[in-house]
Amino acid sequence: MELRDLPAVDELARSSDDPLAVAAARTVIDRAREAIRAGAEPGDLEARLQEELAALRAGAILIDAGSFAEASRRLEPLAANDRTFRHTARELLMLAAWRAGDATAAKRWSELIITDAQTPPGTRSRVEMLMALGAGQNKS
Repeated sequence: MELRDLPAVDELARSSDDPLAVAAARTVIDRAREAIRAGAEPGDLEARLQEELAALRAGAILIDAGSFAEASRRLEPLAANDRTFRHTARELLMLAAWRAGDATAAKRWSELIITDAQTPPGTRSRVEMLMALGAGQNKS
């Protein structure tokens, strides 16, 4: 795979009405370009993205079907600053903490999400709504 083989974000944007999907595509394509420049094999990139997506899905399922600890174990490695799907992982971790009633963890993840300048606006809005719901429940 060559750098020229990667799709242009503009091409993807024309085929999608979802600005978050375009932003995610931009991140994935930019990271793929960086990895190719550093000598990564294309198959390695595809496998890594598939693994990350599988871990995200497993973590999301565990929010409902497992424990907060299990979901955290799957999702926390994906929340690191250098991970492609970190914003989604952080949002899921915040949701898992909120659902588990762990106010300390929910606050930690929400603050990280809110203070990260690269957090997508939709993610920020959903987290702010959950925090407002939590504040309302604490008052009643």
